[in-house]
Amino acid sequence: MSRSIALIAVCSLAACGGGGGSTTSTPVSTASAAPTSSNPQQLVPTSFTVAFGGGASSQAGHRAPQYVGNGSNSVTITLNSVNGSTTLPTGLTASVTSTIVGSNCPCTVNGPLVPPGSDNFSFTTYDGASATGNEIATYTNTYTVTPGVANTQTGVTLEGIPHTFTITGVPSGTAGTAFASPATLTLAVKDADGNTITGTYANPVTISDSDTSGSLGSQLSINGGSYGTSVTSTASTDVLKLNYGGLAIATATLSASATGATTGSASFAPTRAAIVYSGPLDGATPEIDLYAPSGTGSSGSFTASEAGWTGATYGKSLSATTSGCGSIGTVSPASGTSFTFTIVASPAVGTCTITLSDGLGETTPVKGTYTTNGFGLQ
Repeated sequence: MSRSIALIAVCSLAACGGGGGSTTSTPVSTASAAPTSSNPQQLVPTSFTVAFGGGASSQAGHRAPQYVGNGSNSVTITLNSVNGSTTLPTGLTASVTSTIVGSNCPCTVNGPLVPPGSDNFSFTTYDGASATGNEIATYTNTYTVTPGVANTQTGVTLEGIPHTFTITGVPSGTAGTAFASPATLTLAVKDADGNTITGTYANPVTISDSDTSGSLGSQLSINGGSYGTSVTSTASTDVLKLNYGGLAIATATLSASATGATTGSASFAPTRAAIVYSGPLDGATPEIDLYAPSGTGSSGSFTASEAGWTGATYGKSLSATTSGCGSIGTVSPASGTSFTFTIVASPAVGTCTITLSDGLGETTPVKGTYTTNGFGLQ
């Protein structure tokens, strides 16, 4: 005599949410496979109890489960293999889909008739009826099914399927000032209905940082691990941190992605400092005045710096380019922090512009001139 088994498919409190109460669902399709000459093996009926724990907590620092169970309207239970073989008995209906109301669970649903042995099942919930709409959660596990006894097993934890992401809590930063301690970011992984998934994700989530400048720039870490440009999160309990070493960087894009999901992103944009010029001035305006074809007055020197870019800690250079200076002078070197503007052969009276740049958008103009003075006697 075959006996029904009750496989308890319980969503862990870290992975599910919703209201209380219970209901028994009616399967949309049922499996039947009595022993025949071509299928002599006795099949065992199965049923599964799906529970969605829930309830919000107002206590600071504690997030109660509020998972995607509320959006689930149907569940499909599929027998994938028996004793490691995906070849199932002839005539067996491997999948059964049942109607559920996630907010009313725990609820009991029928699974397929299965052969005794080591049976592998998959569970998938949908936000539409009859396994339509979006897949909300899934889980796969193997159970030992023994005929003639009551099979009660626990350990099924539905895992939310990532669909969209938001990254919040990105701090501000200032070039030249490293973080005293890494900043904690909040990564919200959401299902297809926009519910934030708590617990383990069905697919791992990759969080990437577009900045590749190393430890002096911005880097990510997960659960206290090493810092780098990419980390992987597998559950909502993972702790994501951002560190910044103070280097002047272009805006860094922090992006979260997973298989089949829409990538979400946020920006980390440290405030860059202005380039500071140190040299001859015309009033308050940086200006190098040349007035002789050789010797004194044929060249002028100046220096420049930028917090978070130049100096011993960061060691970066500024570039110097000229515009309209061909008949006046040349600047050297092309990059560095100390520069010289030197007159050309056969110069012409006029003005031009020397532009200092860090390559990230910060620039400072320096005026270059060549003038002559003549005095006549009568």
